[in-house]
Amino acid sequence: MRTPMSAPMKILTAAAATGGALLLVLLTFEGWMRYGTDIFLSAVQSGIAWCF
Repeated sequence: MRTPMSAPMKILTAAAATGGALLLVLLTFEGWMRYGTDIFLSAVQSGIAWCF
């Protein structure tokens, strides 16, 4: 039988999930800022830059 989570545990779980998602977004943005030019130039060379 499963017991429901308490309210503080729900908030902690939601905060951890939100923090993890924010960290993933920040790392992706930082990677794009650092390597965006190289990514774009390699896309131009392979002919798929039209999607940008």
